[in-house]
Amino acid sequence: YSLGAQWLMLHAPHSPATVAFVLGPVVLGVATGLWTSGRRALALLLLAAAGGGLGWLAWRGLPDITPLYVAEYVTVYGAMAWLFWRSLRGTPLITRLARSVHRLTPDMERYTVRLTRAWALYFAGMALLSLLLFELLPFGWWALYANIGSPLALGAFFLGEHVLRYRWHPEFDRASVWASVQAWRERREPPAAAAAGQEGGLTQPPGSAR
Repeated sequence: YSLGAQWLMLHAPHSPATVAFVLGPVVLGVATGLWTSGRRALALLLLAAAGGGLGWLAWRGLPDITPLYVAEYVTVYGAMAWLFWRSLRGTPLITRLARSVHRLTPDMERYTVRLTRAWALYFAGMALLSLLLFELLPFGWWALYANIGSPLALGAFFLGEHVLRYRWHPEFDRASVWASVQAWRERREPPAAAAAGQEGGLTQPPGSAR
């Protein structure tokens, strides 16, 4: 996908096909999230708006569509930064994930708080760097950063954190990212079970159902 997006942005950045290829996965991802959370009207509205916008672009065109790609990148990375930073007000996101697969000591808890903050700063920094590159360099360099540099940077962050985590805190149980995601999903109470509990007059704290 990254290589395909890079090629299309360099050779046909204003083509509706390029817009659909680059922005389509984000639109479909958001629409799927809205649909599965029960907000189906919003999901359909989003898809209709995206389809209408693509049709209008194919009909009328725009003199320069590259800011749209930058806006999509900054929105996604900004949303991720906000998600991690906002969780610091309560139980940090990484702390909740770590509790799903580890028995945390106080030192480990503090590490997960710092890691949540680091992820927030990482995403915010990538979004700001994207804006700077777009303003200061030709679009081709920005495309290279967004399509090739960003995935490599994300992988380096994951790998570096994995190495440092077990160097600084060898007491962490060995667990893959996939195991963490699976454990987190299993801890969440299914919506159907929650609805059944409410209808039956049962009261449970969130996440208590197994």
